[in-house]
Amino acid sequence: MHVRSRSARARRSALALTLTAALVLATQATLAAPAAAALPGLTRVTSTGPSNSDWKTWQASCPADTFLVAGGGRIDRGAGQVVMDTMVPVFGATDVYSVTGREDDNGFAGTWSITATALCAQPPAGWEHAEGVTVWDSVSSKTLTVDCPPGKQVLGLGVEVNGGLGQVVVDDLRPSADLTSVSLTGIEDGNGYAGAWQLRGQVVCVTPPAGLVRVAGFGLLDSVGSKSTVATCPPGTRVHGLGGEIVSGAGQVRVTGLDLLSDTQVRATAAEDEDGLASNWAVHAYAICA
Repeated sequence: MHVRSRSARARRSALALTLTAALVLATQATLAAPAAAALPGLTRVTSTGPSNSDWKTWQASCPADTFLVAGGGRIDRGAGQVVMDTMVPVFGATDVYSVTGREDDNGFAGTWSITATALCAQPPAGWEHAEGVTVWDSVSSKTLTVDCPPGKQVLGLGVEVNGGLGQVVVDDLRPSADLTSVSLTGIEDGNGYAGAWQLRGQVVCVTPPAGLVRVAGFGLLDSVGSKSTVATCPPGTRVHGLGGEIVSGAGQVRVTGLDLLSDTQVRATAAEDEDGLASNWAVHAYAICA
């Protein structure tokens, strides 16, 4: 468990990320809404990386002297053939939310890009960072639960597939209803994966701010090839964290986005791979509101 306070900002060195040189569209805006944010200085930072056919990592960075509390990302124009296999907070001299996308084993003829989003705030009370990992093996589906310590609740969450090489799909990033833990699932795609792989989960936990609650948006269970679902915060509250899950995707449905439509709405998007899926499936969105 990692703890930070206002007086001591002990941080791990940020991951060194090799990024393709390109013009970056980055926007930073303090979330505007009739209600005040439960966390002082709550700010949303969005950054879009280059559009090409390479596997890539992109990140959104928090302003100086703020802490990352949550984040998300999306794949733009991947047509269900790009696997978003890493969505993680990275803590260092500057906190970032990092997103990685890889084309599946069949590749993708078009170009695509990544948009990453970071939610940042002044140092939240009781900020802690918890992690968990599965074993390295070739089991086709793995689920991991990462808990917050007693008295703390979830704001941000992240997942990373080590190994997999675009053939392991992130199926669940689901905060529990009481916001004390996060459930993460990875599953091999329809073609399977011969090698070993590991699932790593991360959770940002805080002393609960006023009115903290999880809101779910449940999508339709049908066979439409691409779909999105929205979770909306109750009146007078704002998004402070986000999550999502695929239901009955059997490894042939990929999460293509977990991002914010606005300061009060979280959107989860998903798409079938190029082979399609004959059975019904759904995508759910989760907004953590306060």
